[in-house]
Parts: sequence; C-alpha cells; structure tokens
Amino acid sequence: MNIVDGLSYRDWQKRNTESFSKLERAKQKELRSKGYRNIGWNHVQKSWSLLQTSFQELSLFDHKLRKGDLSGAIKHSILEAEQAQDIASEALETLDKNYKNVKQLANKALAKYQLL
Repeated sequence: MNIVDGLSYRDWQKRNTESFSKLERAKQKELRSKGYRNIGWNHVQKSWSLLQTSFQELSLFDHKLRKGDLSGAIKHSILEAEQAQDIASEALETLDKNYKNVKQLANKALAKYQLL
C-alpha cells in the first residue's frame, strides 16, 4: 500500500472529499474546470494541491465581506493590524537586545586584544 505524507490513498480521497464539500458550488465547479478529480493517485494529489490553493485564496476578511458582514470585516482588519504591530514591536525589541549583546561582545574583544 502506498503512503504519502502519512496518509493512504483512501485517506487522501476522504480528506479531499470533506474539504471539497465545504466549498460553494461555484468554487467546486471552478476547481473541476482546473482539473479536480478524486480518483487515481496523481489526480488525488493534484486535487489536494488545488484545494489548498482554493482555501488560501479565501481569507476570513473576504468571507465576512461575501456574507455582508462589513463591520466584522473591518474589526478583523483592525485586529490583524494590531497583531502585526505587536509582532513588529517584539521584533524591534529583539533586534535592539541582539544589537546590545553584539556591541558588548565587540567591546570585550577590543578590550582584550590590542589593535595593531
């Protein structure tokens, strides 16, 4: 029995079918036109790749907009912006800390060894 990425052929088919059934009919039709087929190893693996691409295209923001939840989409955007700002602040703190450590090590090395 072939096993790829820890899944058997039947497991891949099941995962594809479950993910495919969660999509809207229009998206299913689009994927079929791009080559979605859940029979045969090569088709099953290609279909999983198509499904992953499909799910990546639809963000939570897009989903909320499609459902008409404008205030939810705006709140989500604000939350993502705040999270990005927090991550950037943490990165700056880490860079500053690393800079201070390197500067301290350089000063110790310069003090220990004479310049030529």
